[in-house]
Amino acid sequence: AVKRLVDDGHSKLGCLLPSTIAGSDPTAPGSERELKFIGGPTPWKEVSLRCIDEARWAIKVQQDDGTLKTIEEVEEWMAFYQIYEGATYMNNGRTYLVRSLDLDSRVAVARGPIRVDYYTQVRDRTDIRTSAPLLAYNPIDPTKPDAIPQRKVRLIAPPHYGPATVTKSFTGYRKYRRITGQFLDSVDLQMPEVSMDTMACWVYVPEEVQQLVRGLPKHDFMPWEERLRGGLHAASHAVCNVLPLYCQCSAGDVYTECDYPAATRFRPRTILIADRSRGGNGVSLQAYGVAAELLGMALRMISQCRCSNFRGCPACVQMLSCGEHNVVLDKEAGRTILAGMLAGT
Repeated sequence: AVKRLVDDGHSKLGCLLPSTIAGSDPTAPGSERELKFIGGPTPWKEVSLRCIDEARWAIKVQQDDGTLKTIEEVEEWMAFYQIYEGATYMNNGRTYLVRSLDLDSRVAVARGPIRVDYYTQVRDRTDIRTSAPLLAYNPIDPTKPDAIPQRKVRLIAPPHYGPATVTKSFTGYRKYRRITGQFLDSVDLQMPEVSMDTMACWVYVPEEVQQLVRGLPKHDFMPWEERLRGGLHAASHAVCNVLPLYCQCSAGDVYTECDYPAATRFRPRTILIADRSRGGNGVSLQAYGVAAELLGMALRMISQCRCSNFRGCPACVQMLSCGEHNVVLDKEAGRTILAGMLAGT
């Protein structure tokens, strides 16, 4: 059908298919006259397989003649994870040192390739703010145990699904020795915040469940509010760790709120999962549909883990992708919160 339109003078396609886009070899047999791209420039050179965001940062290296050569492009949302003043950037096995950033033109100028015995890692904070939910189903009524007979696991609070805004604040970077990972230095930076609109699933932790944490034995004279913070963080990690059992994803495909010791802003008492893609990737919507099962499986995982560490281990409440290095975690408080959220436990 496309070939007939081309041979017809493109009268039906108009400007959508100009004569320089497709053509066929007139010397080939009729059955082999397949349309092939004959325009320019070639499309694959114009489409990046690594960057789908229209807003991008260009990483340029200064040549001997003074000109700048682009070696890579990075999505704006992920740019400050890799490029900042003083960052070591790897490209094709070579190390470059980022010297300056042009925030207006989104250009990072680097020097190299060079040889250094250290690498850098950015320090960042993640803030997730939810809006009015698009979906929410009612919690169970204890007086009507058969209200939702199809669910084996039930929550005492309703899960929500709706839009959320993820804001990243970059405060500096750390230097580590190559091979050994020895900490060398910490450098403070002032960098602009980066925001992304996505979708999230969350459930509020009721006051009666919070009071269960208050009844736990004290640990190293830690206030119960600190144990509550660590418990919410641990419960969120545990839910993310079991998420691949119910959704086609990995724990790194979603965000959750990771607490840190110096935090002073009030955070809603929630267990939250947000998509790690602009506009959402559908994982949080799947999690919303199985929210009760997720919390039940997370509780089972924590309860069956034999580790005795106060902050848990990678087999229960720790996450490799935690931006705060699993510092503010309380395994026992997380187990208490998850058990309190499930009816009948």
